[in-house]
Amino acid sequence: MDDQPRGSMNNSVVIRPRLIYGLRSDVIGNIHFNLNKEVIYPVEGVLAFHDYVLNKQRFLRFPEDTRPEIIAMSSHRKLLAVLERHVKNGRFISIYELSTLKKRRHLELPGNHRNAEIKQMIFTYDSRAVTILTRPPDEHMIMLVLDKTSTVIEGRATVLGSHSGAECIAGNPSDCSFLAVGGDRTLLLMSKSERGFTISNNLKVSYRVTSMAFLALDLLMVGTANDQLILVENGEQKLAQKASEADTVDLMMDQEIFDRDREAQDQRFQLPTQAVVPHDQRVLCMTAFPKGFAYIMFNRAFVFERVSKFKFERKTILTVPTTLYAEPMYQITNLAIDHKQETVIVTTTHDQIYVGILIVPETLKTKQLKFEPLGVLIHTGEVIAVSVCAWKPIIMTASRDQTIRIWNYETAKVELVRKFQVDVNIVELNSTGLIAAIGFSDQLRITQIFMDDLNIVKTYNFPHCNDVRYSNLGHLMAAAYDNNIAITSVYNLEVLNNLKGHNGTVLSVAWTRTDKYLISGGAEGAIYQWDLETGSRLQEIVQKGTEYVTVSCSFHDPLTIYAGTNFGTIREFQNSELVREITIPSRTKGYVSDLCLARSDMIMFVSDHEGNLFNMQLPFLDAGGGTFTNFRFFDGPVNKLRFSYDGTLLLAISKKGTLSIWSMDNIDGKVLAIDQDLLKSQEVLIPRSQLNDKIEQIANLELRLKQQAEEFQYQLSQNEIFDGQQLQEVHRSYCSALEELKELNNEIEARHTEEMNHITYQINSIREEHRLQLDTLANQYSERMLIEYQKFTNLRENMLELRESYEDKLKNSTGTLQDTVEALENNYKQQLNERKGLIRDLMEEMQDKKAEFIEYCHEVEVENDRNMVATQTEYENKLTTERNETQMWRGKAGVLQKKFEAQSKEIDNLLEEVETLKDEHYKSQRCIQKQINNIEDLQKDIADRDYAINGKEKRIQDLLHKNQELDKYKQVLGHKIAELKAQIEPREFQINDKRKHILEMEGELEGLNQNNIQLELQLKEMRDKYLSNVAELHTERHRAKASRECLHAICTDIYYVAGEVNSAEGLKKAVKTLFQKHASDDELKRFVSLDAEVRDEFMRQRKQIENVLARYKAVAEDKSVQKKYDKLFKENIVLVEEIEKLRETNNSLRSRVKEDMRRSKKSVLIHVD
Repeated sequence: MDDQPRGSMNNSVVIRPRLIYGLRSDVIGNIHFNLNKEVIYPVEGVLAFHDYVLNKQRFLRFPEDTRPEIIAMSSHRKLLAVLERHVKNGRFISIYELSTLKKRRHLELPGNHRNAEIKQMIFTYDSRAVTILTRPPDEHMIMLVLDKTSTVIEGRATVLGSHSGAECIAGNPSDCSFLAVGGDRTLLLMSKSERGFTISNNLKVSYRVTSMAFLALDLLMVGTANDQLILVENGEQKLAQKASEADTVDLMMDQEIFDRDREAQDQRFQLPTQAVVPHDQRVLCMTAFPKGFAYIMFNRAFVFERVSKFKFERKTILTVPTTLYAEPMYQITNLAIDHKQETVIVTTTHDQIYVGILIVPETLKTKQLKFEPLGVLIHTGEVIAVSVCAWKPIIMTASRDQTIRIWNYETAKVELVRKFQVDVNIVELNSTGLIAAIGFSDQLRITQIFMDDLNIVKTYNFPHCNDVRYSNLGHLMAAAYDNNIAITSVYNLEVLNNLKGHNGTVLSVAWTRTDKYLISGGAEGAIYQWDLETGSRLQEIVQKGTEYVTVSCSFHDPLTIYAGTNFGTIREFQNSELVREITIPSRTKGYVSDLCLARSDMIMFVSDHEGNLFNMQLPFLDAGGGTFTNFRFFDGPVNKLRFSYDGTLLLAISKKGTLSIWSMDNIDGKVLAIDQDLLKSQEVLIPRSQLNDKIEQIANLELRLKQQAEEFQYQLSQNEIFDGQQLQEVHRSYCSALEELKELNNEIEARHTEEMNHITYQINSIREEHRLQLDTLANQYSERMLIEYQKFTNLRENMLELRESYEDKLKNSTGTLQDTVEALENNYKQQLNERKGLIRDLMEEMQDKKAEFIEYCHEVEVENDRNMVATQTEYENKLTTERNETQMWRGKAGVLQKKFEAQSKEIDNLLEEVETLKDEHYKSQRCIQKQINNIEDLQKDIADRDYAINGKEKRIQDLLHKNQELDKYKQVLGHKIAELKAQIEPREFQINDKRKHILEMEGELEGLNQNNIQLELQLKEMRDKYLSNVAELHTERHRAKASRECLHAICTDIYYVAGEVNSAEGLKKAVKTLFQKHASDDELKRFVSLDAEVRDEFMRQRKQIENVLARYKAVAEDKSVQKKYDKLFKENIVLVEEIEKLRETNNSLRSRVKEDMRRSKKSVLIHVD
């Protein structure tokens, strides 16, 4: 794909296309399939053959100064016809052979139609001619036959004098001389003749035909501009229905039945729905294929499949999804179907190829599907800016379609698409690939590149930026707007310096290797070298009247500046002086659109306004230096050129919206070595909120996965239980069935034994009867022999009488038999010849039987002769002679009779065999037809499954793509996790120590808890005892109170007893009453028993406390444990002391009560005395 205007190719760099992203939507029929399932589409000045499975491209370059207008594919997919338009020579048709990509024929249009506008071009079904339809006012139909003489057949495509127009044509698949022409109020059926085209049938129609296709010899499917699908059969309109609502096309149904059924169906299923009116109601791209037909309405494709000989059913509705652009941009313009009838591809107004399933398999229960983009989403407008990353294999492009895209040229995928509401002027990627500058008409924005979005972090008021460049080290950015250059920092995003000095618009800037200097070129003809530290100009090159469209500088010393001008020259400057000026070999004088210099200073590519891509050989002082090699590929201006950072790829963008990536060959020694870690960075920016969401989502998914695993385990256990129950039930049923079978077998055996006994008995009885019958026959034999001898005598007499009559009859029968034999031999001669071997066997068998019969007769005669020796001696010879003659004639007659019967039986058998063979043949035919139907069904099923497999493989590819993205994301997360682990690892040792300390403290705490539990139990016992003591104390208090009241009562009684002092008897009686009242023996005994119980309880508690102390002493061998239990021991001592105090208080109260009782007794005794 290269030309050599001048110079040598020995040392020049050669480029070859690696990835081309683009599509020409101005070409009719811009999408096709070949037999290798490659997608054929035009891009720039070539025809691309793209294998999307292997992601490989081949190209067929069109002749220079020609542009394709219409592309048509032959029915056998071996030829391709391209209507090309030359700038000077007008239009012609080129026929290419797809197997070799070579031009096979060159067809010139008739002289009077060479400059006519062509509406449509098709191949005839036999691929031996090309038919074209011209636009008004010509409206001619021209057939160019691909024969040796290049025969041309021409005729009008409309009726002479009519005001209607022709818009489309269709060829008949059975009769290649039969064509149909449709248009506004036009539908003509035409046939080819020697004089031209003649109208076979002129259908009077009121609609506008937009597309049509023949389904069979006499069936034409027509699509109109007002959503109508019309079936024409044998030149008559048979059926019309709405194309957007049609479900079936039944060839056996006429219009009246269809309307009646449709009206009944509408009344039955009438629903209050709003009719959706598409933007365009035209039925376009009507295409017939062996399994059915398809057509387009706006952004939807309708596919009908032939389900029977006379019926088509709608199987698929494919829709192009509306996403980024306005809805009218999604109008489908072209449609193509592969030769396996599995895949359909379409192109739209916005320069994109979409792919879908042609016929939905029955496994999918939906007919509504969506088209998927074939390959990547490409730009739909002029690509105006491109930038290459140094650390990653990505590039960023901006287009007039208001989108920015990030491409990965290693994976051949688009990683990010961002749509804006305003036009984008320029883009520039930082060397890290994490930051980008985007220029608009009024401002410049600095954005962070996330995985799926762009985050704006800074906005500068730099309107109409013409060029933005990051420094080689990536820490500075230069933005050229109007006549100013702003230098900003990447780290703090502040403006460090404003370089002012240009009188005109700054068009281009370039950084030197060390980033200390900046080169700028302006529209006023000035080139400046700026010192960024001081802001001063080190070099000033001013040439008025020249616009320096693009500038570049060398990477090594001495510093050399290359500049491209607006009149097609490249200038080289050193130390502010012009070293040389070279004119690029363009055909017309114009501007240099861009120049690109590699970091090695050994490779330079230049593009111009005509779309030429030149390699200018460097250095200039070597042999061939300054010569150009033109690589002709583009059909319009090339806007920008860039090298990849490793210098092995060349990137170009064009005004036609094409992004092309070229691999460079013959670059040994011309590429600067780079760090191996570059172009391999995988880092991406992820917002913290998004990362948290992803982490939370991963956690939720893990939880869900765990729940699903538990549910699955539970279901598995339930299924195992259910299966076990089912197995048990089956086992039980099997055992019961086995038992039943055993019982049945026993019954059958018993029955069989009975039957065998019965049969044995019957056999014995039959044998006995047979023996009796034999005895009876033996007895009767002698009697019958006498009777037979008498009969034989009578017979011999009758024989002599009948002999004469028999001889006469025998003579007559001999003649008759001879005639019969001859007739039979004539009639069945062919059958006898075919079965000669069989007849010979039969004859031999009959001869054997005849010999046996004769022998048997001879034996009978001998036996009879012996019995009649006395009476038959004189007649024996005569009788033997007559008998032999009779037997001979009888044998011949019998043989003939048997032959006749055998042949008759053979004929009957043959007839039966014929009938049997007919039945078998009929059955075989039915079986063959059934097998053929089964084969067709299986082939259809296989095709559906293959399609489903293809869909699943595509789904697998998509899942693999998503898996790769997830792997990237996983790597990012892994990197982040590694960093977090690196931060966490220093603290893990402390955490482990703390964890060990916590475990020890937990062990100690557990021991303390156990001790506390024991102490709580003891405390509970102490509390119970304390409560019991309190209750006892309360009781004792009540007793003390009762004692005091008793003492008071005693004192009162003593006081009253004292009143009886004067009377001894009264005093004695009163004292006895007082003693009986207050000093009974039971009360004294109770006080004594209480003292013993208190003493025993004290001793028991003392012993228990001593035991507890001894146990704790045994446990507290360790000093650390002793320290822990000191507090508890002190608390126990305090409790014991309190208990001792309570006991002492109790004892004091008891002693006081006793003392009071003793005193009361003494006082009573004193009073008594």
